[in-house]
Amino acid sequence: MKKVLVLLLVVGLTFSLVACTSDGGEEVDTSDYPSKNIEIIVAYKAGGGTDVGARILASEAEKEIGQPLVIINREGSDGELGYTQLAQAKPDGYTIGFINLPTFVSLTLERDTKYGIDDVEPILNHVYDSGVVVVQSSSELDTIEDFIEYAKKNPGDLTIANNGTGASNHIGAAHLAHEADIEVTHVPFGGSTDMLAALRGGHVKAAVAKISEVAGLVDSGELKILASFTEERLENFPDVPTLAEKGYKILFGSARALVAPKGTPKEIIDYLHDKFKAAMESTEHMEKAKNADLPIMYMGPEELGEYIKNEEVYLKEIGEILELTN
Repeated sequence: MKKVLVLLLVVGLTFSLVACTSDGGEEVDTSDYPSKNIEIIVAYKAGGGTDVGARILASEAEKEIGQPLVIINREGSDGELGYTQLAQAKPDGYTIGFINLPTFVSLTLERDTKYGIDDVEPILNHVYDSGVVVVQSSSELDTIEDFIEYAKKNPGDLTIANNGTGASNHIGAAHLAHEADIEVTHVPFGGSTDMLAALRGGHVKAAVAKISEVAGLVDSGELKILASFTEERLENFPDVPTLAEKGYKILFGSARALVAPKGTPKEIIDYLHDKFKAAMESTEHMEKAKNADLPIMYMGPEELGEYIKNEEVYLKEIGEILELTN
């Protein structure tokens, strides 16, 4: 009799591991997860800030997980192409990806996307990358006061590159223009790589970017930062004023978070969270992140989920002011 009870317990446990279902009712086997490569979708080109951070984290997380983590760049439509592929992937833990906030949310408000913010399961947040206003080092605009004065004297002539219409950098630039009461021309690109190429090539006068994307170019003397969208001055650039110091209380940056398709079993979400968190906290990861000017900011699944919802509330409010929503 005892043998029968033990057998029933074993069978029941095995069934509970195998019979996890997605929202669509499809069974997902979690008993030997992970048993093959895990693909990580990045919705932007290789070499951009999101891609760099994803590769740094993945290289350390592989050691924890014991399976290859393969970065898949699916750029296009300001990130929508990659986000859609991620949201529509099979929820079996073998396709996960990074979302950029606020872009992941703002795109759903700005146009009719094929994904919604509830189509993903939060795993954890990796980076919070502060926004900055940058120009070429040779630009006659040496200060943020010069920037604003030029725009007022030349309405519409000041071209500001961003990483896509309705995307994070566009929102930051539009918010600054609104608060400073200036008329500028926003020039969208498919991602930060193309945006910065346009600035470096002299095709636009300025850009709103993330500090991790431009720190190296500033250090090399190619670009200069006029101001940051932060409460306090940037640690590595203490001479750069904040916009708040100049009377423009605009806080802006980009959170970069790891998520899975909706319906991915909780066992897998918990597993991925624990492994990626351990990778994030490793000495090797923190050193690599520091060298890449990546500001690490951890949020767990629940906190990240709340953050995404709060971003939607904020963007609905500010989007109406900036005329970025439908």
